Amino acid sequence: MTQSQLAKAIAKEFFLSQVDAAAILDSMLAKMTASLQKGEWVYFKDFGSFAKKTRPGRHVRHPKTGQLIWIPPRLDVDFNPAKGLLKAKRR
Repeated sequence: MTQSQLAKAIAKEFFLSQVDAAAILDSMLAKMTASLQKGEWVYFKDFGSFAKKTRPGRHVRHPKTGQLIWIPPRLDVDFNPAKGLLKAKRR
């Protein structure tokens, strides 16, 4: 599901215009992004949690040349699904 498909579904369910639903979704995503950038975690009941983490740097071998290259540490977002999401039946 894309962001625009989600906005359309929200608009239909709550009798909103697609523009209003997209604005609400954009605002929600901006707030989630700001919280993650501050190092806070974001949790949705029966869905899961998002948390900022740092991946350590490492040496890897280039597949074509065989040369060792250094990949620096980077920030990443970790998602942990809630039990309710894991138990949901697949359709």
